[in-house]
Amino acid sequence: MNVQMTFKHIKATENVKTYALEKTERLNKYFNGRISVSWNFTFEGDNAVAHCHVVGKNIDYFGQCEAETLPASIDLVVEKIERQVRKHKEIVRDHLHSSRGVKTPKAA
Repeated sequence: MNVQMTFKHIKATENVKTYALEKTERLNKYFNGRISVSWNFTFEGDNAVAHCHVVGKNIDYFGQCEAETLPASIDLVVEKIERQVRKHKEIVRDHLHSSRGVKTPKAA
């Protein structure tokens, strides 16, 4: 897994970097480590904004959230991406299993 972090208009702190890496590890269980993750952190007004872009083979997920603190916005972004991944995996699973074992009625 490749992780890239960009900080705009704020100083890069080790606390934020380690927190983002810990949360990025949660995404690793869905992709078996074959992903590239890029984080962008910035402040817009009083809110901290976190952007996360996850790219891999045949996948492309993006999440963006605003919160009062960077850790809160990181949590929200990771939750959004996890929801996208779970929804996609359910669609794929249902599509693959819906045609198996279902007999179509024969025309008389």
